[in-house]
Amino acid sequence: MIERAYRYCQPSIIDKKYLFWIERLTNVNERLPLHLLPTFVIAARLENLRATAQQIHLTHGAVSQQIQQLEHALGCPLFDRLGRGIRLNAAGRELLAIAEPALQALQHGVTRVRRIAASQTLRISVLPSFAHYWLLPRLHVFRQTHADIVLDIDASLVVQDLAQQGFDGAIRIGKGQWPGVHAQWIAAGEVLPVATPLLAQQWQSALQQGAETLPLLEHDVTPWRGWFQAQGLAEPGPALASFNDAGLLIRAAEQGFGIALVKSLLVQDALAAGRLVALGAAWQPQDSDFYFVWSQSAADNPAVQTLLLWLQQQVR
Repeated sequence: MIERAYRYCQPSIIDKKYLFWIERLTNVNERLPLHLLPTFVIAARLENLRATAQQIHLTHGAVSQQIQQLEHALGCPLFDRLGRGIRLNAAGRELLAIAEPALQALQHGVTRVRRIAASQTLRISVLPSFAHYWLLPRLHVFRQTHADIVLDIDASLVVQDLAQQGFDGAIRIGKGQWPGVHAQWIAAGEVLPVATPLLAQQWQSALQQGAETLPLLEHDVTPWRGWFQAQGLAEPGPALASFNDAGLLIRAAEQGFGIALVKSLLVQDALAAGRLVALGAAWQPQDSDFYFVWSQSAADNPAVQTLLLWLQQQVR
C-alpha cells in the first residue's frame, strides 16, 4: 500500500534523500522492522546503549540486539562502533531525521484516535440568544470537566422535532410540556428592565414624566405592558422597536439604543461586567421558564444526563 501510494506522488513531493529508507522499509519481500525504530531513536539521541537500556527498561544486550536487527534489515550500519561506545553515522542521521518525526506524528495520531473513540457527540438545539449570551461563555468550563463529550450546537429560533431532526436534546422556553420528549426545569424565565449606565440615569425622571417618553425595546413574546401592570404603573406607549430574537434585543440595549425588557439569565454577564444596569424589579411571565428536553431515544444516554446536571449546576 505504501509503495502504491508512493507511485502516485509527484517527485517534488517526496525528497529523493528519503528514497533509500522508503525502499527498505517498504520492501514487501522483507519483514518490516518498524517495531525497532523507537529503540533506535532513543539510542541515536543518547549515543549510549546502556543509557538507552535504562530509559526503556531493557537489558544492554537486548538493546544491542535490536540495533543489530535493524541494521541487518536495512543492509547498512547505523552507528560507528568506538570501543565500548557508539556514534551515529551518516546513514543513522538520515534515518533519525525520518523516524523521529514519524513516530511523534504516529503517537499524536493515536492519541487523537483514542480521544475520538472515547468521546461522544451530543447534537443540541438551542435558541440563538441562549447560545450567545449564556452557553458560549461557559463552554470552556464544560470542556474542562467533560472532555469526552462533544457538543454539536444548532442555534435556531425553530422548535425542532428532536426525533425527526436527529437531535439528542434542546433548550426550550415554555411550561415544560412538549409531546414526545422528556423535560427538566433549568431556570426561571423572569425578565427585568436593563439599559446602559447612561440611559439608566434617565429612567426615574422619565417614569415620573410618563412612561410614554421612555425609549422602550421589547421582545415580541414579552411586551412591556405586563411588566408595567405588575409594578402598578400606567401602561407605556408603543415600544421604540420590537425584536423576535432576544439576542438582538440585548445587543440593541448594549448599544444604548433603548431600555430593554430581557430575561435575567441572559444578561447575567452583561450586568456583572457593567455593560448593562438593572432598572427595576424582575417579573415572571407565565410559561416562560428554561427547560432542557431530550428525545426518547436519548433517555438512557449517560452523556445527556451529564449535560443536564452540568446545566443545573451552572445556573444556580
